[in-house]
Amino acid sequence: MNIFIVGGGAIGRTLAGQLVKDGYKLTVIDRNPDVAGRLGNTMDILCYTGNGASYSTLEELGAGEADIFIAVTETDEMNILSCLTAHLLGAGHTIARIRDVDYAKHNHFYKDRLGLSMIINPELATAMEIGRLLRFPLATRVEVFAGGRAELVEMSVREESPLNGKSLIEITQINLLICAVVRHEEAFVPKGSTVICKGDILYLTGAADELRKAFGKLKLPVKPLKSVMIAGGGRISHYLAEGLLHQGSKVTLIERNEEMANAISGAISGINVICDDALAYFDSMSQTDIQRTDAFITLTENDEYNLTAAMYGESQGIGKVISRISAKSRLKVLSPESKICTISREDVAADRILGYSRSLLNAEDNDAVESLYRLMDGKIEFIEFKVDEKDQNLNIPLKNLKMKRNILIGCIIRDTRTIIPRGDDVIRTGDTVLVASINRQIARLEDIFAT
Repeated sequence: MNIFIVGGGAIGRTLAGQLVKDGYKLTVIDRNPDVAGRLGNTMDILCYTGNGASYSTLEELGAGEADIFIAVTETDEMNILSCLTAHLLGAGHTIARIRDVDYAKHNHFYKDRLGLSMIINPELATAMEIGRLLRFPLATRVEVFAGGRAELVEMSVREESPLNGKSLIEITQINLLICAVVRHEEAFVPKGSTVICKGDILYLTGAADELRKAFGKLKLPVKPLKSVMIAGGGRISHYLAEGLLHQGSKVTLIERNEEMANAISGAISGINVICDDALAYFDSMSQTDIQRTDAFITLTENDEYNLTAAMYGESQGIGKVISRISAKSRLKVLSPESKICTISREDVAADRILGYSRSLLNAEDNDAVESLYRLMDGKIEFIEFKVDEKDQNLNIPLKNLKMKRNILIGCIIRDTRTIIPRGDDVIRTGDTVLVASINRQIARLEDIFAT
């Protein structure tokens, strides 16, 4: 497979590093000779210094033969023009990073008229991921699939967790499935006799509307967000605040830059904007107000400040604390016992693009793989398959089928139903199936079954 990336910044570097590990032919274009040179010296890829939107440059480099063409420079217009030029030259699929709020509102227009296969808005994607994390206080990652009808939740098991010390067979009467466990950095598919231990990372799947009920039955904390505080007034905060207000939460945003504070206050009705430093504002809050704050999210451009403010918020007993860090950050200040979730805009964007790219590259038929989620540095993959009449082993009870080691069907989506699979369930034409795969690459649904 032949992939082009225009833009060697944080997202471009992350994408290149992941895709080159998978053995794809990769070409990276960047205007900055230092960026191109650094990438070429550290990775086994072709790097060129030049204008990634130039017809002559793309034609000379053979961009028209690209299976996937990805533009992730800092400029929306550059990304749009790069993808349009590559599309007209014959590139198979084009992916553009588009960040502007106004452009994002009309992404269907750009996709339809300019031949874009995918648009990624890193700030919007990050805000959506934070929004999903806020629904489950213990979650460290939440992914959606099947058009939002099912969810995948990652969570760590702590000493006080009601799951600590229980076997899977003891966890009954809940409509979710623990389909993967990571213990001491080793991933495995659990059995009924598997006992959950402190420090385990669990991956759970279930219907989106059933997960909260299941968490409640397991006595895991789930409560509605009534009051949320955000530090930093950038684009991520804008999107996040709008989403939280729509859900009925009270949102307080703290931004020390007066011009930015006034701008976001005028752009979003119903938000409480404070022009101040977040740490200073904490000192002015009463203990009662702090106790009434359900979540605190730090989203400034400064990693050190975000983590310092997050740790202060955690020390004050706020239930859910999320801190933004950059992909290049190597800060290791959080203790293993810390409940702070960290999130990276660059990593979120790269994950979305990688998932979409692999859904195209891993399938013989582009419609076979709907989406792909790669976790724990590729040790675990969750692949969403659309089942058609050509697939094998249809209409056979799962208990009568033998699956390969370390593979599990996480759920089956049929029409409007999300099915947590049991032995008597079957796979039918038209179903969507989520498969958990550990240390294996699965390209087709039939690859999960042992011959």
